Amino acid sequence: RGAIRQAIEHPTGTAPLRDLVRADHTVAISVCDITRPMPSATLLPVLLDALAHVPTAQIAIMVASGTHRATTRDELIEMFGAEIVDRNRIVIHDAFDASALVSLGEVDGIPVWLNRTWVEADVRITTGFVEPHFFAGFSGGPKLVAPGLAGFETIMRLHDAEMIRHPQARWGVIEGNPIHDAVRHIAALSEVDFSIDVAINRDRNITHVEAGE
Repeated sequence: RGAIRQAIEHPTGTAPLRDLVRADHTVAISVCDITRPMPSATLLPVLLDALAHVPTAQIAIMVASGTHRATTRDELIEMFGAEIVDRNRIVIHDAFDASALVSLGEVDGIPVWLNRTWVEADVRITTGFVEPHFFAGFSGGPKLVAPGLAGFETIMRLHDAEMIRHPQARWGVIEGNPIHDAVRHIAALSEVDFSIDVAINRDRNITHVEAGE
């Protein structure tokens, strides 16, 4: 946790989180769902400690489900720990609930529908882990916005045959990969304020942390 704290306090390309977030701000934190081996139970307590000056009621921990099924309470406890589940507001994203989505127009010809709580927050923070992805290049970072917090229409466009068959839609390719390019552009459109990403080993232990812009 010391490395996480150090990364948050000395981020790359932006001010420390404590300086970015005022006590009257609302904050949305995008986190991986149960299908990803993200060590959120290790990261979230450090992040929430950095936001201790913000009332808990103003913070939403958002499970970036994409089109996956809803996370159960037992899974939330497994992912975050019972204390965080009991004390914090947790929003489980539903890509099929039109009332919970807002349109941000289009990016790269893709209709952008994102979770309303995310869009309307004063400060938006992504947390994820980085590993190669077989058609999106790499996981983590902007994928915690789209597809993670996107509507069904947006997600299907990011996964359609035209995108996936592109020769650059493959492992490790970021620039020129139409999927990763679109995902980055959607995340930028939603104005992510701060990002925390980790690398992990096969035992799910954190091996590296990056935070900042």
